[in-house]
Amino acid sequence: MSPPDAAPTVRLPHIEPMLAVAGPLPTEPGWQGEAKWDGARCLAYREGAEVRLVGRRGTDFTSRFPEVVEALADVPNPLLLDGELVVMRDGRPSFQGLQSRVHRSRPESVRAGVSAAPAVLVVFDVLHTDRALFAVPYKERRGLLESLNLDRPRVRVPPAWTSVAEAFAWTRDHRLEGVIAKRAGSPYRAGARSRDWVKQKHLQVADVVIGGWVPGGRSGKSVRAVLVGVPEDEGGRLLFVGAVGTGFADAERRGLGADLHRLAAPRSPFAGVSGGLGVPAGVEVRFVVPRLRAEVQFLELTPAGRLRQPVWRGLRD
Repeated sequence: MSPPDAAPTVRLPHIEPMLAVAGPLPTEPGWQGEAKWDGARCLAYREGAEVRLVGRRGTDFTSRFPEVVEALADVPNPLLLDGELVVMRDGRPSFQGLQSRVHRSRPESVRAGVSAAPAVLVVFDVLHTDRALFAVPYKERRGLLESLNLDRPRVRVPPAWTSVAEAFAWTRDHRLEGVIAKRAGSPYRAGARSRDWVKQKHLQVADVVIGGWVPGGRSGKSVRAVLVGVPEDEGGRLLFVGAVGTGFADAERRGLGADLHRLAAPRSPFAGVSGGLGVPAGVEVRFVVPRLRAEVQFLELTPAGRLRQPVWRGLRD
């Protein structure tokens, strides 16, 4: 750790991060592309001898990620950076690896987490040096960020592309979460969700079989969520892969509920489920004969073989 620095001439403002909207990626000129990282949003404050890491909702990550704090201890100050805390496994961000870190608070648990799953701060914006940069266009802030020479083992400044299409292709080929397009001339709108930043995920589609459902609505005849699996063998048993509760239109929830009611079965068609069916304790689950096939959009498979962030697409013919 470097010795304490002289007190800064300015105080860094406490802010909330700027957020992107989901939507089609822009194709017109004047946009740049960045990778969307599967991590925890983090504002890094370097001020005097102090480094603070603050999450999107104000969570203090400073004591939970000491390896990142140490890596930032010798960068110029004052400095306010925007980025994400990421745990890398096999060259890709691991959401499960990050989850194993963010909730640790006891010192011995934190030390074990640093050893087992060290984190990296991926920095994609600089918001304050000895002056505020919020009104400076994104393209200029990006150039300044790259000139700061922040790259080190626990801090990275990833590439950006002047072509959004190239960013999309690169992130897809490297199996990253997605891409964010940023308007080159836009300011940083702290605390706002702005159309100057547009995000799109690289999603996969799974062919699944419905083996159960959670009733909803006043009468219990509408679908709140479906439990899905993939065939284990020709005997009809299913390997459970997740519960899907989003993506349904209201009319679809009611119509699917009627179909599933007619397929009611007395027992579960899922084989050897461990870790539960992904629904809260005490919630009613109804099993069905596994005849209906569906398409589900998802981000990735977890190490336990579950669909992460599944979204309903519809029944298959």
